Formats: sequence, C-alpha cells, structure tokens
Amino acid sequence: MNNSDTSTDGLWEQIKQVLREFFRGGKERVSGLAGTIDRQAGMRKLAAQIGLLRRERHQRLLTMGKKAYSLHARGKVRNRDILEDCLRIDEIEAEVSEFQDRIEQIRRQAGPEEDLIVELEDEQPVAEEAEVQADETQENSAQPDQE
Repeated sequence: MNNSDTSTDGLWEQIKQVLREFFRGGKERVSGLAGTIDRQAGMRKLAAQIGLLRRERHQRLLTMGKKAYSLHARGKVRNRDILEDCLRIDEIEAEVSEFQDRIEQIRRQAGPEEDLIVELEDEQPVAEEAEVQADETQENSAQPDQE
C-alpha cells in the first residue's frame, strides 16, 4: 500500500466522520424542532379550550343577569347589589325611551317634506317573554321561594 492510498483512506474516513457528525446534529435539531412543534400545538389546543370556557362563562353570566332582571321585573329581587344593578337598568331604559320620544318629536316638527332618517338599533329585551313565562310556570309548580 502506498502513501497516497493511506492519505486517501484517511481523508475518506475524515469525510465520513464529518458527515456522521453533520447528520447526527441535524437529527438532533429535527428532533428538537419536532418537540417544539408538539409543545406549541399542545399550548394552542389548551388556549383554545380556555377560550371556549371563557365564552361559556360569559354566556352563563349573561343568562344569570337576564334571570335576575326578570325576577326584578316581578318584584322578587331582595339582594341589594343585584337590586342596584336592576334599578340602574330601569333608569337606562327610561333614558332610552326619553331619547326615542325626543327623536319622534323632532321628526314630527320637521314635517313630511324633510325625511329625517335616524335608525336605532333595537336590542332584544333583557328578559325574554318565553323566559319570564317559563320562570312563572316553574315557580307555580315549585315550593315558595326562599331568598
């Protein structure tokens, strides 16, 4: 074996060693990247579940408020904190009604030749009629309230 064969073999061994190190490092990087992607996906899934739970909580709070206000409409709210909120809602409704009356007065004053267009977004009532009727039906079949 001559000297050039040994140097070629040595060079070839060095190249193979460099390639092994390169691929081993690449494999570790790819494995690390896959782990990072898995962790990110897991966190996104949990964040989505948190969002769903927060929306459900918000919806339930709205429903509770509607129920409390429908009880107030029937004079059945005794809790001071809730009663304050219900009374404020009554005040707001009175103000809205007053402003709507003013708009109608302005329209009447303008006369038919001036077509004043003011559209008010009509919200759903706080206590739906069906809810109030369902509450009354439940109360009639249940024992007296204990507040």
